[in-house]
Amino acid sequence: MSRVLAVDWGTRRVGLAISDPSRRVARPLDTLILSAPDDAPAHIAELARREEAGLILIGLPLNASGEEGSSARRVRHLGDALRDQGWTIEFVDERWTSEEARELAIAKKEARNNKGRLDQLAALLILQQYLNAAPPLEDGHA
Repeated sequence: MSRVLAVDWGTRRVGLAISDPSRRVARPLDTLILSAPDDAPAHIAELARREEAGLILIGLPLNASGEEGSSARRVRHLGDALRDQGWTIEFVDERWTSEEARELAIAKKEARNNKGRLDQLAALLILQQYLNAAPPLEDGHA
């Protein structure tokens, strides 16, 4: 079975998390620092290959009303670029993950102002919520 790579996208920083091969547990992976947003697809694809991910899960930044704005359009563009490279992409609502990441950092007594770590924690939350909601695997296969 392949892993799931979660992406908390930003124009300067991209938080990443990866699942275990059984797709039950998420762990923070890295924070990419981008010199240009157009660099993101290549970097994410390379990490997905290295981590043996079969699915890339991308947090979709919806407005509080649930509608898509300019940030969501940029994220969809990222997903399209990764699909063009042959990756399986899913989008998930990530409206509240940044605040949850700050609360998690406080609970873990980590620095709340470490933005790269907060991006990783946001990706971790996106991924773990997805894994928790996924149906159980039969015979260990997705």
